[in-house]
Amino acid sequence: MFRSCGRIERVMTDATWILRLDADADADADAAGHGHGIGPRLAVKDCIDVAGTPTTAGCRAVAEDAQPAVLDAPVVATARQQGARIVGKTNLVELCRRIDGTNAWTGTPVNPLDPERLPGGSSSGSAVAVARGEADVAYGTDTGGSVRVPAACCGIAGLKTTAGRIPTHGVVEFSRTLDTVGPLARDVAGLALGMSLMEPGFQIASRSEVPRTAARLRIPDIDPAVDDAIDAALAAAGVTYVDVFIREWDDWIGAANDIMTAEGYWAHRHLLERSDRIEERHVRSITAGEALAAADVVRSRRVGRVVRERLGRLLDEHHVLALPTLRTAPPRADEHPRMTYLTVPLNLAGLPAAALPVPRADGELPASLQLVGSWFAEERLLAVAAVVEEARGATGTISSRW
Repeated sequence: MFRSCGRIERVMTDATWILRLDADADADADAAGHGHGIGPRLAVKDCIDVAGTPTTAGCRAVAEDAQPAVLDAPVVATARQQGARIVGKTNLVELCRRIDGTNAWTGTPVNPLDPERLPGGSSSGSAVAVARGEADVAYGTDTGGSVRVPAACCGIAGLKTTAGRIPTHGVVEFSRTLDTVGPLARDVAGLALGMSLMEPGFQIASRSEVPRTAARLRIPDIDPAVDDAIDAALAAAGVTYVDVFIREWDDWIGAANDIMTAEGYWAHRHLLERSDRIEERHVRSITAGEALAAADVVRSRRVGRVVRERLGRLLDEHHVLALPTLRTAPPRADEHPRMTYLTVPLNLAGLPAAALPVPRADGELPASLQLVGSWFAEERLLAVAAVVEEARGATGTISSRW
């Protein structure tokens, strides 16, 4: 096998991992969650280069020719410089192309909240590794919700970063203008740690900089219990909000999906030569990009400009936007909801967005609050998230059975 840091073990029985770079990471972890003071345990989604290991993107067509990466991706290199221990490469939806978290070739990571429910994707393995305590921080990528949705499904925290803030060099491309890299962790402090591994020197803003007003985005077709959980979490944190109804939301979703489809075709069309090594649903989504007219893509980019202007004005006034991450509870495997319904327009805008679990009054699986900040203002966004998280702990934590 390939060697780069510690003992590498190919995992065949646990669909969370593609490779374990240190099979003893769990046994070595101390009470604080770090191994013998040598830094946090970091899991890396297997679309990000880790020197000495192949990057497969969860795809047999890629894996058959994959060679060990010569260099770490920048986000991995900076993490090593900060003392992180890379404990493994995590499973994902093939080529990062779907949000459900399933993979017919490598297997599907089991949702630790409820094994009958989807783990969310495409960063499914990263979310599950964190939720199970097998990593302190995990890297994921988010093109339409692929950090926030698995965080929501697995009851943890996730951060989509501002487009362009974190370098995507050494990351398998899906949609050049929408792709981002971000951390998943059990709490907001873990997200801040993840940001500091990607961007040394990163620190959450002080409490004095935390805005206490928000624009509460009201989107149609949300489970009332989810909406109530979001409102209760904001109220508990002392955040006042103004309701804002976005009637163009479905148009924004369509524009983002068209851009993703068009750019995804150019990124993955070479793999169509091995279409028998790719899930049929992904073959269909790749080929769909070829049929998109250039004029349609240009129209979608113009919509993106409108989205940025509209949300930018709201952020100038309120500094933070709030809405759920998922419309319903995490779906079961036989359900097919639109899991990026509340996330993908924010990729179109390029804004940073944090997802964190909040309790539901009915005691069911936690809802997920999505907080959205201004461009390149993750420091203040995470400060707001920390205030909400702290209030949640004081007024009612996530049920211990989760």
